[in-house]
Amino acid sequence: MQTKKCSATPKTLTLQITLPLLPGSLSTARSTCGKPNCACKAKPPKLHGPYYRWTGFLAGKRTTKTLTREQARECRRRIANFRALQKQIQQLVRQACQDAPWNQP
Repeated sequence: MQTKKCSATPKTLTLQITLPLLPGSLSTARSTCGKPNCACKAKPPKLHGPYYRWTGFLAGKRTTKTLTREQARECRRRIANFRALQKQIQQLVRQACQDAPWNQP
């Protein structure tokens, strides 16, 4: 059995990363309370909120944090930065798989 050596020259590249980064997602929620005569119990209900929530993993555990509107705005920006980096990495991996030794003539 013969083996071929891949003679591809190592390449270096620079990723364009905008900091800060934050993995996870944002969501909003509106809800009712426990007070029987509150407007949230009316027909149609006037719900409380919106409440902004970030969900992600901290120390390996799925976590949800309730945020202010300003914190949610900042988290949204950081999440966008993180997803842009993820997209760049996915493109690199896709190209690496196309250039893999088993695809070489």
